[in-house]
Amino acid sequence: MWLCIMTILIGYWTLKWFLERLKVENYSEKYVLVTGCDTGFGKLLAKRLDGLGFHVIAACLKQDAAAELKKTSSELLQTLQLDVTSEDDIKSALTKVKSILPPNKGLWAVVNNAGIVGAVGPVECLNRKDYLDTLAVNLLGVIDVTKTFLPLVRKERGRVVNTASMGGRLSIKFLPYCITKYGVEAFSDFLRREVYHQGVKVSILEPGCFKTNILNLTIIEDVYHRTFQQADADCQQYYGEEFIKEYTNKVIRDLQNQASDKFYKVIDAYVHAITARYPKFRYIIGNDANYLARFLWTVPEWISDFIICYNFPQPAGMK
Repeated sequence: MWLCIMTILIGYWTLKWFLERLKVENYSEKYVLVTGCDTGFGKLLAKRLDGLGFHVIAACLKQDAAAELKKTSSELLQTLQLDVTSEDDIKSALTKVKSILPPNKGLWAVVNNAGIVGAVGPVECLNRKDYLDTLAVNLLGVIDVTKTFLPLVRKERGRVVNTASMGGRLSIKFLPYCITKYGVEAFSDFLRREVYHQGVKVSILEPGCFKTNILNLTIIEDVYHRTFQQADADCQQYYGEEFIKEYTNKVIRDLQNQASDKFYKVIDAYVHAITARYPKFRYIIGNDANYLARFLWTVPEWISDFIICYNFPQPAGMK
């Protein structure tokens, strides 16, 4: 019996290994839209796809970032300015993309990469706008861009690639960012099932901690101070100024120090999702995501809660 089980498992993993290495053809005939190409993963992905011969349409928030990217890329790469929180911008982007595409041609892939860290702080310090601003980029932007460009993707029987996070399955205290990434996971799952018979594939990237602006200590400190100052006097007294220093110096700095600078791992996952004949449903990227986070979202909650909260700074009101 054990021999039979081993034979089945070896056969399964061999077949999986083989299928994951099959690639689509004719990159030079395929058009890919990538959002959030000003910096970080989006910019690196746009340049990698450009080097592979794809027709890349790189969407940037700022015009100077778009101009700089265009200057350092091939003639195939084209840019457009896009704020994913603006419905008017998304409609204008659709018009621009249609003008770029040859007649009767669609998009091979839409990569929803744009994202922000957003507000940081305890629930009592955050207001509705803090949540809405983060949701507008990280979740509603993904939904609106996907909805708008899905007919063009369907025309090519292409794929949608959405950027979630390790924090999309393991929520960390004081980060509404995680709420938005849980939403990306849910949206991607039901989208994948909705287009199941339409020839469109949907993949989710779940990176762990990487040294991008998402973990920029200065930005996080500034945002945390702002959210703390907007809280009422009782809340500020309960947490205390010292708590902010402990949180940023201990928790965020530890995350930043442990974060990976191997950006190519994320870009490799993006490229596989775009070029593989059989892309994965989920790409879990980074040692922290593959080992620590995977362990924490598998064990009972009382264990994961204890591990996450064990060495966490305590508010002044608890001391």
